[in-house]
Amino acid sequence: MGILRKKKHERKPSFKSVLTAILATHAATFLLLIAGVSLAGTAAAFIATMPLFVVFSPILVPAGITTGLLTTGLAAAGGAGATAVTIILWLYKYLTLT
Repeated sequence: MGILRKKKHERKPSFKSVLTAILATHAATFLLLIAGVSLAGTAAAFIATMPLFVVFSPILVPAGITTGLLTTGLAAAGGAGATAVTIILWLYKYLTLT
């Protein structure tokens, strides 16, 4: 038995696909550069401010807990209010259309 070989249909890439690949490569490189600079800046800021966090931790920890509780309460109140308005609007439409 002989070896069967399939002919490959070679197509040349279009100008649009080549241009798209080049632009996508440049965009990805730029975004990776921005991510690296952002990470380096965040690390430097973290290192610079760590002594302040250690010194002020007796104040910052209770303030953070309080802020978290207040944010949670406001989010819960907003969600409950939005749900109540939705139910009232649904009930109004249900009663006026039937």
